[in-house]
Order: sequence, then C-alpha cells, then structure tokens
Amino acid sequence: MRPIPADVLGRLHEETRLVHTYHSNAIEGNTLTLQETKLILEEGLTIGGKSLREHIEATNNAKAFDRMEELAKKKMFNRPYHNSGNP
Repeated sequence: MRPIPADVLGRLHEETRLVHTYHSNAIEGNTLTLQETKLILEEGLTIGGKSLREHIEATNNAKAFDRMEELAKKKMFNRPYHNSGNP
C-alpha cells in the first residue's frame, strides 16, 4: 500500500476539521452554514447577521479539534512500541 501524499493528507485534515466544526455546532443550534463556517475558519471573516457567540463557537470548536489531534499524535508517538507493529 502506498502512503498518502502530504498535500492530500493536508486537504483531508482541513475538510474533516471544517465538516466536524460545522456539524458539531449545528447540532447545538448554531445557524452558520457550512460556507459561512469555512469563511470564518479559513479567512477570519465575520458574517453579517450572525452573533458573536456563533463565530466564537466555530473558532473554539476548530481549536479543540486541533488540540485533540495534537494530543492524539503525542500519545501515539510516545508509545514504547509505536514503530514495531505492536498495537
């Protein structure tokens, strides 16, 4: 099996982060659309007619996603046998 190219992994990460943020916030009643969420996360824009709370929810959720990924990587690479094929 060939490794996934770094640019493909990067795009997959960004798309997963965006979709996770949008759906997690939508479940909680946030009215931002997927496109609006993308503009907030990628461009740092504010959306007219949307509350500050909704903007903060989007950015905080994305930060939490990044933090979970960071912690998972740290834990994975701190395992004593991570390169030996052992679970």
